[in-house]
Amino acid sequence: MKSLTGRWTFNEDFGFGKDEGFADLIQEGEIIKGVMVYTERIDDETPFRVQQEVEGSFDGVNFKVTGTKVELLDVEKEFEYHLDTWEGTLNANNQIVGHSYDDHDCFGVFVMEPIEM
Repeated sequence: MKSLTGRWTFNEDFGFGKDEGFADLIQEGEIIKGVMVYTERIDDETPFRVQQEVEGSFDGVNFKVTGTKVELLDVEKEFEYHLDTWEGTLNANNQIVGHSYDDHDCFGVFVMEPIEM
């Protein structure tokens, strides 16, 4: 099974904005842990950065991670941020492509690609 351990670019469109950043993932067996750091750009609002610790699984094709802890970076004022879940599949182009959601009905589509270091 391919290992997802390493750094991945992260791009997401959620309809009223976009996220762009990276994910640092560590895979042990089918268990995935890591951190996702990205800039969130919501239409007509000041961009801010988000860091979410994530945990989940990867079975060789299917990828699923959920945020377990969030920290807002570069924000003028703290506010409630809902943890996300990302579900996708590893395709033949070595991309993880899928959808995201949170518990407040915010849905998006994302693509992750490995960064060669």
